[in-house]
Amino acid sequence: MLSHILSLYRKLPLFKGKFTAGRLLFKPLLNKEQPVTFIAKQNIKYTIPNTIENLGLELLINGIYEADIISVLQRAMKNDNVFFDVGANIGSIGLPVVKSQKGIRYFGFEASPKTFEYLLYNFQHNSITDYELHNKLIHEDNNKKMKFYEAIEYGKSSLAPSYSADYVYVDSVSLDNFCIDKSISTIDLMKVDVQGFELFVFKGLQKMLLQKKVKKILFEFEDWAEDAAGINIGEAQKFLLECGYHLYTVDGKKLNSICTKGSCMMWAKPY
Repeated sequence: MLSHILSLYRKLPLFKGKFTAGRLLFKPLLNKEQPVTFIAKQNIKYTIPNTIENLGLELLINGIYEADIISVLQRAMKNDNVFFDVGANIGSIGLPVVKSQKGIRYFGFEASPKTFEYLLYNFQHNSITDYELHNKLIHEDNNKKMKFYEAIEYGKSSLAPSYSADYVYVDSVSLDNFCIDKSISTIDLMKVDVQGFELFVFKGLQKMLLQKKVKKILFEFEDWAEDAAGINIGEAQKFLLECGYHLYTVDGKKLNSICTKGSCMMWAKPY
């Protein structure tokens, strides 16, 4: 019954406040703390851990999460590209992108063991063929046990205790080492979403960055998240510039200075 009502609601034209209205409309039908399974846009079957986290709730109500970002990635992706999804979460970004193009070689990395179970389940139940999923923390430090804070709002789990005091120890890996082990010479497209710790992902990829082996990187800058990560605001952007990359807005306009306030999505591309 819920799936049928949601399907009809998603077909309504987009209007201001549609998500908010949907959240109120479906609130009585949702058990917030329990997993929910449903079919979303592109006929993707998801199971989400709960509907407390806005990521899952938006996916449930709208049938897609961050549609604008998914569209940007889909346009940038080509057949046979190697796609690294760092901070893959439950697959809400990776699955729509992979299903939109044939032949994508997908590598998903998710540090949270609890969230990783859902990522694995969602890929296994959507007839995706060429993919690898790794329950690893991507970092400059390779092969170490690191403290990772898991939040019930699973989109907010992090190396920093910003949303939870509960933690587990997870294995780290640097992407330079990972690519050597997997004989990967080029990363065509990479999405990075690690709650302000992007600098450490990039430092662990420094060799490939300096060799311009990473063609496109999409990542989000958030001033508060970098502050929580204990790094200087804008440091991740500075590092990419030093490695020989230009920064652009998501619609392709070159940034003449780094972002230091607020938040924004941006591309990094080698020059």
